[in-house]
Amino acid sequence: MNPVDWDDLERRYAGARTLNDQYQAVEALSAFRSLVAELADTTAHSLYENETRSRLLVRSRLGLALATYENTVDLEMTTSMLDRAADEAEAAPESIRRGLVGLVSGQRGVILMRSGQFGASLPAISASLAAHDEDDLRSRAIDHLNRGVALIQIGRLGEALEDLEWARRLAEEDRNARTQSFALHNLGYVRHLMGDLPGALMAMEDALAALPDESTAIDRLGRAEVLFEGGLVAAAEELLTTTIPDLAAARLRPERAEAEYYRAKCLLILNRFEEAARLAATARRHYERVGHEARAVLARVLELEAMLEPARRSPTLARTARRRATSALVVAQEGDTAGPVLGLDPGHAARLVAVQWFLRAGDVDAAQTALAQLPRRLTTAPLSLRIQHYTAQAELAFATGDRAKGVRAVRSGLSLLADHRSRLGSVESVTAAAAHGVDLTRLDVEAAARSRRPAALFDALERGRATFAGTGRVTPPEDPEAAALLTEARGLLAKAREIGAANPRERERLTRRAARIQDEVRERSWRHAGNAGAVQRPVTSKELRAVLDRRSDDTTVVANYLVMDGMLRCVRVDAQGVTSYDVAPEKTITESVRRLGADFAMAANHLIPPPLRAAARASLERNLKTIDDLLLVPLAAQGDLYIVAREPLLSVPWSSLPSRSGLRTAVNSHVARGRAHARPSGKRRLLAAAGPGVEHGTAEARAVGEQWPGATVLTGEDAVTERVRTALATHDVVHLATHGQHDADNPLFASIDLADGPLFAHELDGTPLPGSVVILSSCEVGGSTQVLGGELLGLTSVLLRLGARAVIASVAKLSDELAARVMPRLHAHLRETDDPEAALAAALADVAEPVPLVCFSSVEGLSAD
Repeated sequence: MNPVDWDDLERRYAGARTLNDQYQAVEALSAFRSLVAELADTTAHSLYENETRSRLLVRSRLGLALATYENTVDLEMTTSMLDRAADEAEAAPESIRRGLVGLVSGQRGVILMRSGQFGASLPAISASLAAHDEDDLRSRAIDHLNRGVALIQIGRLGEALEDLEWARRLAEEDRNARTQSFALHNLGYVRHLMGDLPGALMAMEDALAALPDESTAIDRLGRAEVLFEGGLVAAAEELLTTTIPDLAAARLRPERAEAEYYRAKCLLILNRFEEAARLAATARRHYERVGHEARAVLARVLELEAMLEPARRSPTLARTARRRATSALVVAQEGDTAGPVLGLDPGHAARLVAVQWFLRAGDVDAAQTALAQLPRRLTTAPLSLRIQHYTAQAELAFATGDRAKGVRAVRSGLSLLADHRSRLGSVESVTAAAAHGVDLTRLDVEAAARSRRPAALFDALERGRATFAGTGRVTPPEDPEAAALLTEARGLLAKAREIGAANPRERERLTRRAARIQDEVRERSWRHAGNAGAVQRPVTSKELRAVLDRRSDDTTVVANYLVMDGMLRCVRVDAQGVTSYDVAPEKTITESVRRLGADFAMAANHLIPPPLRAAARASLERNLKTIDDLLLVPLAAQGDLYIVAREPLLSVPWSSLPSRSGLRTAVNSHVARGRAHARPSGKRRLLAAAGPGVEHGTAEARAVGEQWPGATVLTGEDAVTERVRTALATHDVVHLATHGQHDADNPLFASIDLADGPLFAHELDGTPLPGSVVILSSCEVGGSTQVLGGELLGLTSVLLRLGARAVIASVAKLSDELAARVMPRLHAHLRETDDPEAALAAALADVAEPVPLVCFSSVEGLSAD
């Protein structure tokens, strides 16, 4: 008989175990079957060989059991295999018996977890942990990790943190990078469940760093769930779309179902309702197959929820709504039986949906009964469900005519979102969090509109907007890696600019590479915490009227625009009162604004033959008159005008509209605070810089500089990003005669071109502006993108968040020649008045052609206190 090659068996076991670790269950099944068969027929001739055989045989049977379960989801068959392994462990030599018995117990706990029996797994894992010797760091770390994961699932987060931290420390001491990475990833997941989005992403990043060559689909799934809960829904959906096929290929059925469930939740927020319902049904079936009853209930709840919004837009028959409400109550009972998951009671989620369906059916009493079955506060539930709870409370209160109670529920929900926002350090994540409040703010505004009280409508609008407006950070200055990445991206884009049309393929390659770097910087910013700034107290109509009443004239008007039910509406406020009226269908306004943009582009293009440009100019004049008649003439604003506007009005050149000629006009996305003293006195420092490729840029910067004693003027190679970024923090007036662009897909990478490449909005973090006036003499760099939840992002919004009291920028194509004529005049008036709105109005008053410059600022006199 040939001698047994124990070393070869050890190597084969290690290889088979790696297959299980890497979720290659089919290959692992074959490898472990072969090992078990060979070891079962192997004869040991010494204590050493007997110990080795027993250890390898028991471990191989455990590996075979796990691979079998992953391939078949047959718990009975798997349990039988575990029982056989337990018998082998009991028959092992006494020196290793206790440890092997513990291993079997630990694997039994893992299989119970995989089958959704998280509570039942805890005793088995704890027994395994107690069986290990103190110096068996690897086994102890794995047991702490597995018990931590089980504790997460049943919502015992404090205990889970303790176990996972033990797993991390033991794995680090054992130099076991894999277990250390898993522990860090799950620590991040716990932090996500505790509401710490930046801490969660940071821990998950550390997990990837611990095992850099083995990023898995499970890693991506966990990250996507964190992004979803933080409101970064589009990013989460994109990540889940690529992750689901990988989970399916690895036969990770529970994780695949979880990814499908969360992608369905993303699709729901992204208003892709039919897709959301279908995918939720798929997730439910997959959960049912693996025995995860509580999660299957949640998926069924999501199916019913995905049908709600279409029912609101196209009213559903009362009997259909009642049937779905009844179904939700049946599902709630199933959820009560299944028990909580991740600290969330599926029955609670189902009853919230039942409330909403009963209200669709017009059965307020049944809705009240369903809501009364819920606790007063869902303190352990995820942020999104807690917001949904307040939304249901508000909807029910408004339906019963109790407006005061409904507003209290809205304020409570917005306060919860504001608390979440305060822990975030990225402008994008601050604004993204609004995604979870869309339904809440919509209900508030709709209820205010039904009250037929214009003041209530104004207050509801600003109540929601103030939660996500105001100050915020982008990429912290203490992040040298982000700074280095941005420098690299800038260099690539500068090189692409130099190449131009000479080598389009190379230019495209450089641009794509820069875009990948920008995405990395963007994602890094999500991990930064705690500097989003205080949430602004919303401005009320009463407070605004008092401010307007204190002004020296009684002609100032604030026009707050909104879209409701396909109609653009305006809430008009002056010192005498508040009124509201319908303006025009949203489609009409959208088409008119679109035509304006096309006309400006034609009129500014000197390569177009003069007759065509003249025709574009005539069309532009007509469309400006049309927009003016629709938007401003009904306002009857004879003096100062402050416009609060979002889509579809983001590209309106308000100061170019005929009725605003020579009059102060300001625009913002909300009624902002912090301009109690709008016109500081004393010496003011000016910086003017000219970027490359601007035909009259150098002459413009110098002409502007001549308007200000002691001005700093940067041209040519001196006009670099670092000098301009520094000047923004120290100068009272900054004029940038540069080309620029607004990136609608990634608005925080709106940029202006300087000698060494683009200066991105992302780079301005940590640059508090001293109440400055910033003039961006660039084509369309005044553009903004309205992101999910309603807030605006772009270079102008970042500058205002960082403390600029006014930003003057173009919202459409502006020729270099026209800018060079207008800007010195603007600065001459600004120097005399220190009034950016008045300076812009005076500079444009005598210009023959329309100029798409807009002053972004806020109402004077509104205190930040």
